[in-house]
Amino acid sequence: MPDLVAFRLGVRPGSTRAHAFALAPQLTLLAVDIREEQRALEAVALALLAFTPKVVLAHANTVLLEVGASMRLFGGLRALLSKVASTVKGCGFTSRSGCAPTAWGAWLLAHARTRRVARRVRIVKETTLVHVLDALPVSLVPSAHSHGNVFEQIGCATLADLRRLPRKGVARRFGQGVLQWLAQAYGQAPDPREAFCAPASFEARLELQARVESADALLFAARRLVLQLSGWLCAHHAAVSEFSLLLEHELAARHAPKTSTFKVAWAVPTREADHILWLLREKLNQTALAAPVIEMKLLADKISEHAPPPDTLFPMPGSDSESMAQLLERLSARLGAENVVQLVARDDHRPEAAMTVEAYKPARETKPKRGKKTPATIETQASEPEPEETQTQPGEPLELPDVAVPQQPRPAWILETPQKLMLRNERPFYRRPLKLISRTERIEAGWWDGNGVQRDYYVAADDRGRMFWLYRERLSGDWFLHGFFG
Repeated sequence: MPDLVAFRLGVRPGSTRAHAFALAPQLTLLAVDIREEQRALEAVALALLAFTPKVVLAHANTVLLEVGASMRLFGGLRALLSKVASTVKGCGFTSRSGCAPTAWGAWLLAHARTRRVARRVRIVKETTLVHVLDALPVSLVPSAHSHGNVFEQIGCATLADLRRLPRKGVARRFGQGVLQWLAQAYGQAPDPREAFCAPASFEARLELQARVESADALLFAARRLVLQLSGWLCAHHAAVSEFSLLLEHELAARHAPKTSTFKVAWAVPTREADHILWLLREKLNQTALAAPVIEMKLLADKISEHAPPPDTLFPMPGSDSESMAQLLERLSARLGAENVVQLVARDDHRPEAAMTVEAYKPARETKPKRGKKTPATIETQASEPEPEETQTQPGEPLELPDVAVPQQPRPAWILETPQKLMLRNERPFYRRPLKLISRTERIEAGWWDGNGVQRDYYVAADDRGRMFWLYRERLSGDWFLHGFFG
């Protein structure tokens, strides 16, 4: 029987077993697993690390967040609370939130909202805190259940009534801890807490409530693990570029595999949960499950330092590189990595071999090694005046100029296969007679791979001003057309 139906029948927290079955004969009681509850609470805390590094596991399945420094980053308190509630819901849980300047004050307002005994559960100013907390029932005190109905017998109904009682009498009857708790709730005493610490490595496991046979249902369950991964990355100021998803299958057939693993990788490291989920969805859509899944585990494989976004007011020329890389990642995930290609320059003097088509690979940024001069340093030193006469000592390297030797222009369009030309009056002919207008550029290369060439290249033009790129074979003397200028 769902909890809501039992609640409507009159079953309340704290009711006896006999009373509960008298109100709801079809009631099903479940044993409490303290270890699983703690694991679930830690999973929620790990996902909430995406909003603040100060997350505390508190009493009665409560998670406290210090968001004073995060409100402006996430667009204000209302937007931040909405994102927190959405994250908790994505982890598979419902939540009731409260906001106050003190930790115990927020704890009280959250539990007061759960019991529907408070109208206002979001407080920002300390001057309003006292007025709102005084109106809360005294039954919200964490130690109230251990004292039974003693508070009602002495006529203490609200926290304001508890505060008006003599301090010595309260300490003698309820203990000194109640006074300390009141001082911390009202901000009159310090309340140090130990923050939740994210593990050094990420490994999250999720046992499914039922056997899953479709990729869409598997993605819905995997969202919980991805949210935990995003919070873990934020806590470690890191980003991920590859993770592994391990699936444990139900042994429906004799030869069915017990587990299966597939990896999801992309170009630019990220810690955004939405982007990771999009890539995971594309991967699952292309994957057929070998058998129904009953458990899944997520492992972060490639972790790198997160590069913060630039803080410049105006966008820089390279500011859209990350968005372009994400676009290429999505195309690779949907069309296949072999169908997204790029042109890559090669160190080869042969024009037909100087460029090749390869599968898209992200460009890796390289940092200058320690002890090496950066380009800025070299430029600064080059501008300094040098002595008029310099002599190179034996054994010292010879400094050559950085300016490359000028070469002939290259055409905008190169033929895939050079076209052989005929000669007329000892001149190459392509529709019209051609005239050589440049000096000779000799290319001899390719002997190492068996495709050696020995060519003399020229820029030629016809009587209408059109320009062509020609070469003559040194051995045979034949002329070929290799490209067109614009």
